[in-house]
Amino acid sequence: MELSNSIAGLASAVLVCCLPFYACSSADNASSAAVTGSGGATAVGAVGSGGSLAVGSSGSGGEDACAETSSKADEGLAPADIIIAVDTSGSMSEEAQWTQQSMTAMVTTIVNSGIDAHVIMISDTAICVPAPLGSGNCPDDESLPNYRHVKQTVNSTDALEKILSTYDQYKDLLRPGALKTLVVVSDDDSKLSAGDFQSQLLALDPTFKDFKFDAIVSFEDPLSCASACFGQACQNCGKCCPSCQPLSAAEGTVYKDLVSMTGGVQGDLCAQDFAPVFQDMATAVVKDAAIDCIYDIPAAGPDEQIDFSKVNVDYKSSPNASPQTIYYVPGGLPDCSSNGGWYYDDPGMPTKILLCPATCAAAQGNADAEMIVKFGCETLVADPK
Repeated sequence: MELSNSIAGLASAVLVCCLPFYACSSADNASSAAVTGSGGATAVGAVGSGGSLAVGSSGSGGEDACAETSSKADEGLAPADIIIAVDTSGSMSEEAQWTQQSMTAMVTTIVNSGIDAHVIMISDTAICVPAPLGSGNCPDDESLPNYRHVKQTVNSTDALEKILSTYDQYKDLLRPGALKTLVVVSDDDSKLSAGDFQSQLLALDPTFKDFKFDAIVSFEDPLSCASACFGQACQNCGKCCPSCQPLSAAEGTVYKDLVSMTGGVQGDLCAQDFAPVFQDMATAVVKDAAIDCIYDIPAAGPDEQIDFSKVNVDYKSSPNASPQTIYYVPGGLPDCSSNGGWYYDDPGMPTKILLCPATCAAAQGNADAEMIVKFGCETLVADPK
């Protein structure tokens, strides 16, 4: 499906390729004018009251005019990295099994939508994931590169700490341009506060900047509902005390705070029905992955090679408008500012070009816009913010 036809009102995208066997040439052989960054020409400004596009306030490098060929770009799907930490303390034996059963259906929904998903499970061997996600060869259920099992006991109150402390065991599966979703299933609360966890996570890995946090935890204080049952028949004692015996150890207040802070999905552990919650999580991932400002890099021919230090992106507000340069942000999403720009999904092995949020928002607001991706001339790099 062509991006310009996929969602009404979004900017169209045109891939304009400087073919590897063409040399950068004079303007006589090109379909667009040459543009330079700071030191050569005036840089395009950021979004302001005049409504100009956020493209990067200044940059450096140079771009000669190039021979071009163009084709329409498809709407892109961001990959998804999902980290699930499950409390497997003694009171969570049934819940651990429900998690094992439900997460496979969740990931199947995500993968069937066309999203490349990497799943990291942090738990002891009480959870063993069957095929097709895991290997099912218990206790060694790992199936790389899509599923890693970090065999680590998660106690009642340390799920967040275990996500941080085991980072080195799963960091190689994380991708710079992937959506990051963290999930905790626990019948208790966290010793680590929501704010401390968020700051420590971003210090550990800045690519978690826009992570979503999902949780299945208790929505109420079990002591309160248990006290309501004391000395009387078990009636109207709350969802967490169906038999005057609490189903949870504590209300998951920290986890609920993280869900609220990141716009994630939460489910009530005391409802004892995990399947619909995991499906809601899958739906959220699929929705967030439909990023319209992400463009596939076309494969080079058999005798060709793309030089990723010679890629540039231009913006045209209308078919007859002059192109405006969008500057490359080497640090990726964490370094995107209100000035906008673009970056690679993986600087080491690029497969996609992504627009910074400010540039994406501005481009999507113009139904006549074109995004032009060009290959073959020195990349224009944004000045550090």
